[in-house]
Amino acid sequence: MANLFTEVKIPKFQTVINYNSRLMFVGSCFADNIGSMFSDNKFRCLINPLGTLYNPLSIKMLFDILTSDRIITEKDFFYNRNIYSSYLMHGDYSDADLNTAISRANKSIDTARNFLKNTDIVFITLGTAFVYYLNQNGMPVANCHKQPSNLFTRKLLAVNQSTEALQDICNSISKINPKIKIVLTVSPIRHIADGAIENSLSKSTLLLSVNNVVKTLNYVEYFPSYEIMIDELRDYRFYETNLTHPSSTAREIIFDKIISTFCTSAVTDYIKKVSNFMKSVNHKIIAPDSAETKSFAENQLNRAIQLENEIEGLDLTNEKHYFNEIINRIKLS
Repeated sequence: MANLFTEVKIPKFQTVINYNSRLMFVGSCFADNIGSMFSDNKFRCLINPLGTLYNPLSIKMLFDILTSDRIITEKDFFYNRNIYSSYLMHGDYSDADLNTAISRANKSIDTARNFLKNTDIVFITLGTAFVYYLNQNGMPVANCHKQPSNLFTRKLLAVNQSTEALQDICNSISKINPKIKIVLTVSPIRHIADGAIENSLSKSTLLLSVNNVVKTLNYVEYFPSYEIMIDELRDYRFYETNLTHPSSTAREIIFDKIISTFCTSAVTDYIKKVSNFMKSVNHKIIAPDSAETKSFAENQLNRAIQLENEIEGLDLTNEKHYFNEIINRIKLS
């Protein structure tokens, strides 16, 4: 039978993921997608500590902060439309109260800074090589926050500029965490708003710069999520209705390929067990005060304990607390 798609051959990786691993995901919304899938399966993850970032320079600004003692101050925010926002971070960190915005940003940075020092693998997903610079001072911005376009100048990074930014990111991380492994990916999400040709130029720039870094730094590897999407999953049925973002099915396929690449068969089996258990956690309880519900919660509590005993590094503290609360709440006569 003829092949119906072109399979992307994924090289063997040195990096291994298990339930003891600490994983950080930084970059575009595809990093949010894949990071959330790991988190949903109870891996220890930290995802985009200052929100979604798309280009190498914005990601470099984040790691410049995380690998130094830099703190966020009022100088990092501007006031517009009754909201304080920062060009260093996503709009999720904007707030009507300046002190709240500063506090939230610094709290997230402190958490990420401590997490990064003991992280095993950092996944960095690059979305675009186009960068918006603030005309006022030439600063590359992480987010334009819907400000007037005449405040910015958009430029396509040269390959050497993107390469230098990625090398600086990797070197700064390895200085504070010498055991780190870094996995670079290029987001399969097409930035069609930039234009079809411009999107191709942007992705090509990222791919070339990633290749330059992987060839020079032995603790950096590349996972071909972009190639999987445009070759194996090129059919539009694997896209959302906007025809640019991968569908949930596509994301699951790419996630499965990441698991099969970085995890042993034993860990892959553990993930299936945990995934099945988490369905019970998210199960909608129809009769909250019934004997059946109490029995269900007791069974799931025992199941959580068994899974923790079986899988080294698995932490189901929150789930055990959830089922204990149900058990303790139900008083049967």
